[in-house]
Amino acid sequence: MTGPAIPQTRTVMEAGFTLREGVDEQFWRANNAAISTAARQPGFLAVTGGPISNSSWLYFSGTWETPDTMDMWYWSSRHKPMQDAAFSQWFAKMYIRKWRLPASGEALGERIFCQTTIRRTEPLSDADVADLLRSLTMALGDLGASAFETLTGELEPQPFQFVGPVEEMPQTAPASYLLLTHWPSAGAVRASLRSPIHANLGDLGEVSSELFIPIAEQAGSRPGLRADGLQRDWTHETGPWKSLRSSRTGSAAGHGGVRGMRNADG
Repeated sequence: MTGPAIPQTRTVMEAGFTLREGVDEQFWRANNAAISTAARQPGFLAVTGGPISNSSWLYFSGTWETPDTMDMWYWSSRHKPMQDAAFSQWFAKMYIRKWRLPASGEALGERIFCQTTIRRTEPLSDADVADLLRSLTMALGDLGASAFETLTGELEPQPFQFVGPVEEMPQTAPASYLLLTHWPSAGAVRASLRSPIHANLGDLGEVSSELFIPIAEQAGSRPGLRADGLQRDWTHETGPWKSLRSSRTGSAAGHGGVRGMRNADG
């Protein structure tokens, strides 16, 4: 469950996973079926996912109207079979973080997730992606972006993830991409959104950015939950070999899924 009552603002799950060998076809078939089930649940807004450039991870994300509606999906009996199979059969490793929009007047704090969406009429070429990654790597480090953590203590080679072209439901453009970054202060992230590198993204398509603050989950409410309550992670070698669901002791939280997407369960 999440901690003390928090504002019921739009909530997004940021997560990554890798698959075990030989399970791709089985996983994607089950995943696609689960997405339509998630989309019928109260509070569902979107599910998004795709490959991450210069990374071994696949991205997946679910967006819900509130933390509470994401929690409801996590505990849904319709969700459990996919959760259990994902951990017992399909995932090699995964991590999950949950974020929400700040309430009116609420400070951003010292841990901020920035989700920038680029919507295009056609996919970027491989050469364009490579050029963009080089530019972003140089600029975002200088601007103060935090190192990009996947599993606890493990970092991507650049301070961001660039995802796409994504699969999403509902679809918002013929070809969409996500630039995901973390920031240590409101001043740093706002400066980045005024920077030349961010302005240059407008040459690639229609750009929008949103800033989210973390949701800390209550200690003991999730297997794999870190002591700070801000992340769950797991590998097949360490287990558990069922879904990351504790016995229900109150309301709790969801995760996410489309190809590169899991079934939106925070």
